[in-house]
Amino acid sequence: MKREFRSTVTDIAIVLVCGALILTVAWGVTDRRAVQTTQTDAPHILIDPGHGGADGGAEASDGTLEKELNLAVSLPLRDLLTVMGYAVQMTRATDVMLNTEGDTLRERKVSDIHNRLAMVEAADLTVSIHQNKFTQPQYFGTQIFYSANTEESCVLADSVRDQVIALLQPDNTRALKRGTSDIYLLHHATRPMILVECGFLSNQAELAKLKDAVYQRQMAFAVAAGVMTYF
Repeated sequence: MKREFRSTVTDIAIVLVCGALILTVAWGVTDRRAVQTTQTDAPHILIDPGHGGADGGAEASDGTLEKELNLAVSLPLRDLLTVMGYAVQMTRATDVMLNTEGDTLRERKVSDIHNRLAMVEAADLTVSIHQNKFTQPQYFGTQIFYSANTEESCVLADSVRDQVIALLQPDNTRALKRGTSDIYLLHHATRPMILVECGFLSNQAELAKLKDAVYQRQMAFAVAAGVMTYF
């Protein structure tokens, strides 16, 4: 019952906040964030749904592919941030890889990640959406990694984490993690960037949530709220 109530409250909050944001943009309120929404130099945000095409990412026991869930969260995230007045771009909006060369899958993945990095470097900040997986099924909860190359990346990660906990996962105790060389984009990005592991495909209860369209929108809303708070 508590979970159902929290879900209803979050859905109502999404409607109310989106409505308020539309009115804010329309009326040109002179608040700092509202001013940003009416200017052509609004912050350029890149949303990166991880994997895609031949690269499915992690796979759940029921065959659910990470690439599908990444896009399912990223699309409503794009829409929310656009309503907020930010200039939003996606690395992909369909089930594709971004490679421009390569014959083998490995070569195509290398080309793909290099092209993503070029887009990251052209944005004011990047939010990369992924899903987690572990050998033990008890682990759950959103975890956020940040680029160690800019202090702002950690600030952004902290802001998004706070909103995910406040709006969606009050029992989440996962700390922020600094991206290492194992995460290519975070390791090479010179612009603020975070990677959001929305949940664990290896946890059956969390997998069921991640596959639910309402929960996907709630996750997108929490991340969007974190980005807005950061600015």
